[in-house]
Amino acid sequence: MCTFAKPVSAAMSVFAAAVLWPVNAHASAAVLRIGYENGARTSGQPALGFNECCKHSIQVDDLPRTGRYAIRSTLMYGDAAVAGGSRAESHSMDIKDSYFRSGRTVYYGFSIYLASTWQSDSREDILFQWKPWRDRCEADKPPSAFLTVQPSGKWRLRVNSDGNACSTADSVKKVSFDLAEVRPGQWHDFVFRFTWSHGSQGAIDGWYQTHKSPGWRKVVTATGPNTFNDDATTQGYLKWGVYKPAWNSGRTDVTSRTVFHDNIAVGGSFAEVDPAKGQLPS
Repeated sequence: MCTFAKPVSAAMSVFAAAVLWPVNAHASAAVLRIGYENGARTSGQPALGFNECCKHSIQVDDLPRTGRYAIRSTLMYGDAAVAGGSRAESHSMDIKDSYFRSGRTVYYGFSIYLASTWQSDSREDILFQWKPWRDRCEADKPPSAFLTVQPSGKWRLRVNSDGNACSTADSVKKVSFDLAEVRPGQWHDFVFRFTWSHGSQGAIDGWYQTHKSPGWRKVVTATGPNTFNDDATTQGYLKWGVYKPAWNSGRTDVTSRTVFHDNIAVGGSFAEVDPAKGQLPS
């Protein structure tokens, strides 16, 4: 049965799409692929950064989507705040091949594993982010987009945008899309195609599968603003791991979170970033 993105608000136009295999034009190498096959947390990218408080925060693990290794991110309630919040994340802040801004079209692929012991919580978990820097005139800025696990048991994509040159908390437009059911004990594969724009030219397409139920399904097709009207020098980068905003102020139903990520990729086609394919030969 088809599963389509369910808009939670109407800032972007959404079109139902049939279940289909994406068209793979060329299986060339992605401009960036982080697969951890050398057994190191940096995966051969010396500029890869980490938001971590503790030894348990971010470690290589031998539970991969493909190959031999993946990255494990563990966050416990009471861990010291990092970068202003309760998080255990890897980030590409210093990797230029990951940067994005309004006017660009980019494919992204990645896999996320939730253990069979994953428990539902009363508040969301943020597991992947597309995060822009703030402009000089801004006090802060939310991610352009982020992927969450919801208390409802859904994967949800949240999109933020603003056509104003200087964003404020009140000027940001927010829209969310429910993508698929969360299935603990499985690798969840995602591919997104973003045409980044703070105006009507923006577009998002997203595909999804699990390793136990292979077969890509189109889970979101949307048009409309999906990022910010940034200064010419402002760009964005990627973050993956666990961020638990609710823990910044108090407890929730769970006291620890562990997730695994593998095959994070940035490229120009679906085939280049397909997380089920692993590392392509150089």
